[in-house]
Amino acid sequence: MDDVITNPILKELAGAKVLVIGDVVLDHFVWGEVDRISPEAPVPIVRVLKEDDMPGAAANVALNLASIDAKPVMLSVIGDDNDGNRLRELLLNNNVDCNYLTVDSGRKTTRKTRIIARSQHVVRVDWDSKIDSDVISRHNILSSIEKAMSECEAVVVQDYNKGMIQQSVFDLLKDADVPVIIDPNRYHSIKYFGTLATPNADEAEILSGVNIGNDDVVDHLPEIADAIFKRNNLEKLIITLSEKGLALCDKNGEIKTMPVAKTHSVYDVSGAGDTIVAALAASLAKGIDTWEACKIANAAAAIVVGKMGTATATRLEIQKLLNGQTRDLPLQKS
Repeated sequence: MDDVITNPILKELAGAKVLVIGDVVLDHFVWGEVDRISPEAPVPIVRVLKEDDMPGAAANVALNLASIDAKPVMLSVIGDDNDGNRLRELLLNNNVDCNYLTVDSGRKTTRKTRIIARSQHVVRVDWDSKIDSDVISRHNILSSIEKAMSECEAVVVQDYNKGMIQQSVFDLLKDADVPVIIDPNRYHSIKYFGTLATPNADEAEILSGVNIGNDDVVDHLPEIADAIFKRNNLEKLIITLSEKGLALCDKNGEIKTMPVAKTHSVYDVSGAGDTIVAALAASLAKGIDTWEACKIANAAAAIVVGKMGTATATRLEIQKLLNGQTRDLPLQKS
């Protein structure tokens, strides 16, 4: 029975149909070893052992949704190039619906190459590409969002500030009758609208405009949350606090904190925010209470940071972690 999902909330997540809107990236990992410094410059020489490709940015949210047996629908724009073809292939191979993944011949697919030696990042190289409003208009992206949204139980907006997420998107989402979960961008001056947003501590400080100096962000949660609520049209905030867990903030001023889920060593925190967003979206799509959804998301993130690279967590992994630290969660729906 160890491989059977018995947790009632985790059972609910299977089949949740979630629309993911956002900037997508092909994450390229180069794994190797370093045993000497280059004679040409004071930099390490990496002897390559293997290479991997993974869906990144908003595509990683879709991958995380698929990993917990939800039904993600990816809506974004890629280039007409090898990286775009590879990204689509990886998503399709992982049961992600790509019917709304649009190809634009005038742009390149964003790729990020991370060179890693002995579990340590040596360097990251980015091939960035921006999407402008003309691309959104030319491919009728807003119409696609409207159509796809009508087919789904929740919407994720993943803003990496590469052009896919514009104010017109949120103007359209104001009419959504399903939960809208937003992963905001600290550098994007946009008014967010939705059910909840999931900034990390640094993003929350910047988005709020509250300068805490060298203070602990936990000591300023009320004023940070209040400032974000005043600047945006949101019902709730989930502020992730790294090793201190997370805080669920309501626009009525109530704040509840949750310690980080206990797990093994932390190897790589990249993509943990995507995991949290995916778990929350699948939970809210099925009407799960937000606080109970946080428990699932917190456990999923703890699993992911114990893996190298852009990783995901399965429902079985989440269940095993939850069973190790607490009893099965009661099923609560809002």
